[in-house]
Formats: sequence, C-alpha cells, structure tokens
Amino acid sequence: MSVQLSESVALQGYDAVRNEDVNGLENMFTRYLLEELDRTGEMAFGNPVAGYLSTSLFRCAGEPVGFLSLDAGRFSVEVIYVLEQFRGRGLATLALAECNRHCPQTLALKTPLSPGGEALAARLGLDLADNTPAEAAKNQAVLRSIQKSIRTGCQHKAPRTGDPRKPCRRCYRTGLRRYASVVIRKHAQAERLLAGLFQT
Repeated sequence: MSVQLSESVALQGYDAVRNEDVNGLENMFTRYLLEELDRTGEMAFGNPVAGYLSTSLFRCAGEPVGFLSLDAGRFSVEVIYVLEQFRGRGLATLALAECNRHCPQTLALKTPLSPGGEALAARLGLDLADNTPAEAAKNQAVLRSIQKSIRTGCQHKAPRTGDPRKPCRRCYRTGLRRYASVVIRKHAQAERLLAGLFQT
C-alpha cells in the first residue's frame, strides 16, 4: 500500500525484510520513547510492530520520517509518530483521514496520548480507546522489567535531589534505546524467518 499524503510525503507499508525499513523504524521508535521520557518522565506505551498491528512509514524522498501502527482488531491507532522537523504539515491528519476512508468504522486513538495526540483526536473528533486489562498489565510488566534492569545495572552515584524511587535518567535512556532495538529486531527476525519459510 502506498498513499501520497502531500507533494513530498507518502505513507507506505513497513517491510520487516528490508534493512532500511527496520533501521528507520528502530531509530524513530527510539526517538519517540526518548521524547516521551523527556516529556513525562516515564516510558511511553504502545509498540510500532507486533503480530496484531499493521505498520506503515511516512516517507519523504524515500526516507522514513514517521510511522503509523494500526490495531485492525480494535479499529484503533496504537502509535502515530512524525519526526519533529516534519510536524505541523498535517501529515498525521492526512494519514488518519485516508485510513478512515477505508475503515468500516471511525478509528480511535489508544491512550495514553501525548499533547499532540490529544489535539489530533479533538481536531478530528476521534474516540479514545483505553488499553484492555491485558494490555495494561503487559505494559506495567515491561515498565517494571526495564526499571529493575536499570536499577540493577546502574553504576552512577545516586543524585542528591530528585525522586529516589525513579531510576537513573541516563540509564533509563540507555534502557529505552535497548528496548526499542529489541522490539524492532525481534519482530524483524520473526518476519524474515516466516518469509524464508514461504519462499519457493
């Protein structure tokens, strides 16, 4: 699938077999996680890839500049992210409008939302889809696991100010980078294995 959103940006399906797609998505997912950490002080939830998601990349001159992950089973957007230098062009609005044209019901945005996501939902009149209890439990388990590994491996001296219950910020950022890589690489490895099995 490829949809021209503007003169210079298209929305195209993500291909986990292509190294360029995998590297681009890993880079953008990392940036998404770090931006949300800077904004909220915590890890953002929602994955760009999974067996139940359909993922597309925003491309400008062939380069990935954002991603959109749809949960088709719940008619909801798992994550939508556009690199900072491409924001303000209405790309998310155009992508969601295009998706809604082909969807049997209006898409919802999964919570929690960033301020940009909240504004987008309000502007387009989109419903919000709360995490299911299973999704919420999985998110909390991932968060606890990451924080535990950060605390265990942190070699930095505890800061004199701040919340002692929160992990070291420098190690948190490293942990999120590692998490983004694992999520994207494991999915790509599984997809490549399947592609290899079904090649004739």
